[in-house]
Amino acid sequence: MSNRLTENELAVKVEHAFSKTFGRQLAFHPELDRATEPQWTSLKHVEFLIALEVEFGIEFDGADATDMTKMAVVFERVRQRLA
Repeated sequence: MSNRLTENELAVKVEHAFSKTFGRQLAFHPELDRATEPQWTSLKHVEFLIALEVEFGIEFDGADATDMTKMAVVFERVRQRLA
């Protein structure tokens, strides 16, 4: 897989990982924030991060896990890991 994804390709892959984690219980949108979504529990957060790691072939650290509670940060961290 090329690390040079377009913004659309990146969004599709993030949404795919999100959907694998949350299914129909939480609809994906770029403004999602874990603080305001009760369905985005700590367990689901870890599952989502693992799904992202599998989807993109990257790894996150503890600081990432702590910070990646908003979709904007999720996109930013994925881009950083792919660079």
